[in-house]
Amino acid sequence: MTNIVIRSDEANAAATALLLATRNHKVSLSGTALDPGHHTFRCLGEQRTATLHSLAELNPTGPKVAMVFAEGESAAAGIRNVLLDAAPELLVMIGGGITAVVEATQTAAKLGFDAAKLLHIGGFLVGGNAEAVTAEKSSVVAGFLAAGTPPHVVYLALSTFPQLSLVPGPSVALSSVGALVHVPPMILNAMSVERGDDVRFYREGFGDSVGRLLTALDEDRIRLGGALGLKLATALELMDRTQGPLGMTGTTSREKVNAFPSYEPIRLPATFRHRFLAHELQSTFAPMLELAKLLNIDVPTIQSVVRIGEILIDDSLEAAARIAAEGFLTLVRGN
Repeated sequence: MTNIVIRSDEANAAATALLLATRNHKVSLSGTALDPGHHTFRCLGEQRTATLHSLAELNPTGPKVAMVFAEGESAAAGIRNVLLDAAPELLVMIGGGITAVVEATQTAAKLGFDAAKLLHIGGFLVGGNAEAVTAEKSSVVAGFLAAGTPPHVVYLALSTFPQLSLVPGPSVALSSVGALVHVPPMILNAMSVERGDDVRFYREGFGDSVGRLLTALDEDRIRLGGALGLKLATALELMDRTQGPLGMTGTTSREKVNAFPSYEPIRLPATFRHRFLAHELQSTFAPMLELAKLLNIDVPTIQSVVRIGEILIDDSLEAAARIAAEGFLTLVRGN
């Protein structure tokens, strides 16, 4: 039995906490989504009950894992807060892209936490919320953010999260499925976003033109990874590896996204400040663009998307993205 402390207000964090609690782990969720106690929810179509605990109720002799969610939340703030609550053997960060990786490693260093015990998971492990776990993902890319991770920490990670596929740490930050599937529909459905149209984001909002933009972004991303000596999985490979429980059907990105049941209820946001655009630009694509400049690599589609995105959110991302890119390049070269 593992003690798991999760610090997040994310709906997916609640779903993750509930699923892990059904697997005989003692889970404490710090945030606004769920209080300690018994919770009944739908888990992959079946009614289940799980118990969440307070920090004081955790097993004092068991191994401890701490988790923060950086998909729209601050990685630095999450890590600071969770390390106040716990002294974990393993610290897990979910998502967040390049910016979160830099924030996480810098925050860990300031707080004296060994970055070799800091695991970055490329995206949500579970789809759903406090009412229902709609999907558990498989073969999710993950990597430790520094060399020299002790074997027992690797074992703790894989025994607690058996769906992980460990890869070199820096490549995880360049392998965000969320950024790839969120930003193109937000840009190409800009008028519907402004009007607040009731559009299913992954169905009506994700057509063949969105798929072509995703492919072009992916080609730039793969080229950038190659310049860093990283062999990155393609977007289609990432979709097949990171979705579950039955995987995505179809051969094109549109077919895969349109057909995935967990995506069915999600609606198009009514603001460009939503994490589907603002966060993905700030955390992934703007730092990628600045990284490409530092490496003298041509990424024309990423460049275009970042500029259009800046217009839509009415903000300049260059300065912060340059800092993140420089920090990330230092991390890659250090590994």
